Amino acid sequence: MILHEKISEQLPKWRERIRALAREHADVVVDTVTIGEVVGGMRDTKSLLTDISYVDPGEGIRFRGMTIPEVLKALPKARGAKIPMVGGLYYLLMVGEVPTKEQALEVEAEWAKRAAVPDYVFKMLKTMPKETHPMTLLSQAVLALQNESVFMRKYHSMKKDVYWEAALEDSLNLTAKLPVIAAFIYRMKYFGEKAKPKYNPKQDYGANFARMMKVSDKKGYAELMRLYFIIHSDHESGNASAHATHLVGSTSRMCIMLFPQDSVLWLGPCMALQTRRVCLGCWMCTSSLAEFPHVTIYINLLGIP
Repeated sequence: MILHEKISEQLPKWRERIRALAREHADVVVDTVTIGEVVGGMRDTKSLLTDISYVDPGEGIRFRGMTIPEVLKALPKARGAKIPMVGGLYYLLMVGEVPTKEQALEVEAEWAKRAAVPDYVFKMLKTMPKETHPMTLLSQAVLALQNESVFMRKYHSMKKDVYWEAALEDSLNLTAKLPVIAAFIYRMKYFGEKAKPKYNPKQDYGANFARMMKVSDKKGYAELMRLYFIIHSDHESGNASAHATHLVGSTSRMCIMLFPQDSVLWLGPCMALQTRRVCLGCWMCTSSLAEFPHVTIYINLLGIP
């Protein structure tokens, strides 16, 4: 697998860089924290380290140093698509390099192989009360996948320096299953459907999600979702989701256990408002007024008022 090879190749330098940072700059003060900031929920305090993204005050978020326009221009696209493949973005975030089209397609192929969701997950979702929030359902579904965790199975037999291999497997597996689960929740909650969506290995991530959601304009919605997944893929180190996942990750390290800590935060009005703004931003970037229902569909999926 290309991601395993690339990360394995880069890992020695990454580890040495962190060791040098801790060794040579251990006493450097990163930030000061006031009582007001603590009482206010750790607002404006710097306490996490990330190489993945950074929110520039003037240009907005950067992924691996690239602005969103630069990312959209650099990443490879599926045939006939205007927005890059999500597999290319995943490669960029994980490896730190812009992938070729073949490398992006290899990530997409990995997802296609891993997209099958166990029947017990669907059965559990069907038994939940009809008024259950979509993000609660999503969190429950992901937690139910714990039995599928490679990290959990290998935890007591592997050394710490190879934790990343099992974590990568879990990350790929979970990312592959999420659009299937999300589409099932949407069709079940808003249309009363109980049929299990099927991932098509001949389509990319965005196109699969649009087809499984059963929207009328699958091509337009696929473009919107590719853009949304790219823009909203990482939060750098400054929001509640990042803090929650880092904190839980310091104890369990299983991404299947980390993801629900992130997703439940979308139940609150603050994160819901942020998502609405991102959706509207995506619409302004790609859609005419006639395509606005695509945004409404995704807002419904998140259960945003």
